Amino acid sequence: MKLFCKILFILTLLANPAHSYTHPKGLYVLQYPVPMPSVSLIDENNNSSPIQDTSSDLTIFVFWSQSCYPCLKEMKDLEKLYKKALNDNISIKLVSSSKEWDDFKTERTFLTKYGAPSIPFYSDTDNSLSLKLGIGSTPYTVIMDKSGKKVATIQGSINWGSKKLYKQIQNLAK
Repeated sequence: MKLFCKILFILTLLANPAHSYTHPKGLYVLQYPVPMPSVSLIDENNNSSPIQDTSSDLTIFVFWSQSCYPCLKEMKDLEKLYKKALNDNISIKLVSSSKEWDDFKTERTFLTKYGAPSIPFYSDTDNSLSLKLGIGSTPYTVIMDKSGKKVATIQGSINWGSKKLYKQIQNLAK
């Protein structure tokens, strides 16, 4: 019986490789949107604002870190997307840990160096938002609709310049 159980276990592993349980690459649209946590972020002017306080149809929160190479690689495409999305009432907010920067000027200089001179950035004080969303690594993206519900996520890096991705994002705003 032990041998049978071991063989069954091995067959189960072979039939269901670990990669079949990983998060799908790309935009993952939630079947049932969930309310975003009631958290405030600090903007680069040192103003605190609740994340649900938005007039945008969609808000794209891109969680990033200055030591994350994939995050830095995405910045130029995110900058282009930011300018394009403004016309569709979609906002993009870069979110990083408050412990990562000495001051907001240093962060803006850093973002400018990597091709994102105008995307608004926000500080996640004590990582409260990322902890409540269960974010453990960057880049990670959360998309919120105008009613304050999380409607989609992107785990890892993505091609922000993709027309297909932008069409999917536009469809979320409808």
